[in-house]
Amino acid sequence: MYKSLKTVLIANQPIWSSLTAFGSAVQSFTQRLDALEQSGYEQNLALVGVSAAKEAKKAIVLEKAFAISSALSAFAVVTNNVELISHMKIAKSKLEVASRSNVLVLVDRIIARATDYVGQLDAYGVDQASIDELLILRAELNVQMNAPRNAIIERKGKTQRIQTLTSEIDAIIRLQLDKLVVVLKNDFPDFYMNYTDARIIIESHHRTTDSQGNTGSPPPSLNP
Repeated sequence: MYKSLKTVLIANQPIWSSLTAFGSAVQSFTQRLDALEQSGYEQNLALVGVSAAKEAKKAIVLEKAFAISSALSAFAVVTNNVELISHMKIAKSKLEVASRSNVLVLVDRIIARATDYVGQLDAYGVDQASIDELLILRAELNVQMNAPRNAIIERKGKTQRIQTLTSEIDAIIRLQLDKLVVVLKNDFPDFYMNYTDARIIIESHHRTTDSQGNTGSPPPSLNP
């Protein structure tokens, strides 16, 4: 919403450049707008990137865990180990939809039972190295699964930063640019009209946002 005003200001720099106070206000406005856009990008990225990384790590862990579980199941059938057969009745689909805590419990069960029989599993493709690999992956997954909580906290911080920057930008527009543009109105009526049109876009957005239940009042109309 602020970009339209920024476009008008940049396109008409020769007009207002001699008005030092206006130029300073424009600089403050553009600096905060750049920071606002960066904060918005970081806010959106905070959860998306973490969630994708978590799901990717989970898929790797589950693939490895299910392979060892399958080997244990085959071993249990051949050795007629009824208890182990029961413990290894773990469907891959169940692992994929399980909660964080349940995923870790199931992976821990597979690691524990594989460790119990590691000396007898060479023929089934399971050795200490493969168990150790799953242990490392399990630890990494645990860290990754905690990451979204940290990302939510970080996102809240970004949201607060966005609200602060928005308030500062609105104040610069209302209390400086709106006032000083009147000084240029008589000599540059076209610029004044373009500025006013851009301000209408901002006001319209504020009113729409406010009607959706968000706090904050839209900036007043220009009434020179």
